[in-house]
Amino acid sequence: MEDFLVRFVEHQPDHNSRQSVPPSHSGPNATQTNDDGLCTSCAFLAPIGFPVKLIRKAMMLAAKNGTAAATELLAHGAIAQETYYRALADDLGTSFVEPADVVMIMNGRDDSLEGVNVRARLIWCQLRDGRTLPVIAPDPRAVAALRAMLQANGRARTVALTTPDTLRDLLTRKYSQLLLETATRKLAYDEPAMSAHAGARFWQGVVSALLVLGVIAAFATQPGVAGAALHVAMSTFFFSCVLLRLLAVIGHRPRSLAPLDRMDPRTRPDYSVLVCLYQESAVIADLIASLKKIDWPRSKLQILLVCENDDRETFEALAHEDLPPCFEIVRVPPAQPRTKPKALNYALAFARGQFVTLYDAEDRPHPQQLEEAWQTFLRSDDSVGCLQAPLVTANSGRNALTALFHFEYAGLFGGLMPWLVRVGSPIMLGGTSNHFRRHALEQVGRWDPFNVTEDADLGMRLWRGGYRTAMISRPTLEDAPHTLATWLPQRTRWFKGWMQTWIVHTREPARLYRNMHLRAFAITQLLLTGTFVSALLHPLVLANAIALGFWLAVQSPDPAHMSLIAWIDWLMIGTSYLAFGALCWLATEPDERRRIGWRVLLVPFYWLAQSVAAWRALIHLFSRPFEWEKTPHTAHQKRD
Repeated sequence: MEDFLVRFVEHQPDHNSRQSVPPSHSGPNATQTNDDGLCTSCAFLAPIGFPVKLIRKAMMLAAKNGTAAATELLAHGAIAQETYYRALADDLGTSFVEPADVVMIMNGRDDSLEGVNVRARLIWCQLRDGRTLPVIAPDPRAVAALRAMLQANGRARTVALTTPDTLRDLLTRKYSQLLLETATRKLAYDEPAMSAHAGARFWQGVVSALLVLGVIAAFATQPGVAGAALHVAMSTFFFSCVLLRLLAVIGHRPRSLAPLDRMDPRTRPDYSVLVCLYQESAVIADLIASLKKIDWPRSKLQILLVCENDDRETFEALAHEDLPPCFEIVRVPPAQPRTKPKALNYALAFARGQFVTLYDAEDRPHPQQLEEAWQTFLRSDDSVGCLQAPLVTANSGRNALTALFHFEYAGLFGGLMPWLVRVGSPIMLGGTSNHFRRHALEQVGRWDPFNVTEDADLGMRLWRGGYRTAMISRPTLEDAPHTLATWLPQRTRWFKGWMQTWIVHTREPARLYRNMHLRAFAITQLLLTGTFVSALLHPLVLANAIALGFWLAVQSPDPAHMSLIAWIDWLMIGTSYLAFGALCWLATEPDERRRIGWRVLLVPFYWLAQSVAAWRALIHLFSRPFEWEKTPHTAHQKRD
């Protein structure tokens, strides 16, 4: 009986399919009409008083988008799910089941997540009246075929109908803990070497300890030689990091919006947008307004608002919003670790899209960003598993901190990342506006819930899994932190996560090398280590250069190599500022350069603040490695 129904109930795309474009039609039943010329997916609504004019408008949209008329009616809120499926049940001569009618779900898949689909259209249920029936919420495209099969076999009384939301809620309640356990532990169970949960390997701790002890012993016995050797090593490392930025400067290309082709809307696939929200009541209204501007067919768009189940303030704010049917709220059961990647993993089970993207609560994505991402995937081979949209701050003119944050972001997303893509190296993803092929995301284990910069880690695992990341041009606007009190915890979390990522991806250096060609391996090591090592050591190098400068100004150098050390220190500092400033300046739009103006001279102080965050992150790495320091957000600032 179940096999008999599944063929006609399930019309959802295969999430594991590598097919980038669905067929140009949505199945044989999508455009069938009755004798009155009405789509069979909703023709039964006309006799009970539903406006025929709306049905015909929905049919026009369905013909344009390759869907069914009822799908368009539901997607645009012209009819409620309960009204539609109750009317369909009456028309088919079946029972309609409400949530309170279900005593027990009989699917019996309690021991493993394999085969669990919280978006299933059919489940076996025991009802309060004693019956055990398959309860279905058929895709509107399957209505005509389902009606014919039920009537031909006389089985209308052996099934019951309900809404897709009801089935989803029933399955979520049954499998909530299993979903949560999978979201939290799957990567650690399946690929323990790729999860930050286990911390550093024994050999990593031993090598680190021996290195520190060796440096201390060298300075205790031969301070002059040790100091010179340390400066040579540091100089080589710092100049290598500077060289990467200088190469990005040389290879810089001005950014412009990529042209879009005119596409047949029927070929557009389902696209799922994930937005994690926690204590975000202040920005809910702005967020919903921004997401409503996304240019994608509403019948093929799914926006999942992912909320912690005990976050009452956010739920209250959402209750005051007029959410279209394409918006769905996913409630994540509270559990440790309280991190964004754990919430994303949990929500992914509810996503129906072949393509998935994620945004943060403060984001304002370009309305055509999904369109550009999809067309880019369409033109690319399957090895392109992810696309990164540039992040641009909208409040650069607010104060010096936001100006320098904008300057830094311009250099990263407009300069360094595009260069890394062109030279064939992995990139550390930004925490938002990543667009994924669903099968690629699943294959590399999704996000690591124990890594507090899950974006950087996922960029690495995608590369090591055989996938490349490319850039698109349409940006996402967001507001930079405008006070040190909000900036410092955010930057601390980033540094801590980059250290976690480095630890994870150097556990098995031979395996890492096999996953990469030599150039990518070298660049990755410089980026992963250079990010936080340079931040940790910058104030020490600066203090040493100043002290040596004063000493050499008042007396002749003794020993002579101290003069060379002072020159090396000042050269390192100067070239670091020069490479950073040149890359960021080139990647910053002319209007923003004028807005930032003299504040660029404050970069040395900005770097010192980053050093504070880096040392704080090092302490947190040992004392609270999985704590997610939340960045509070305020209502959107208009772009200056």
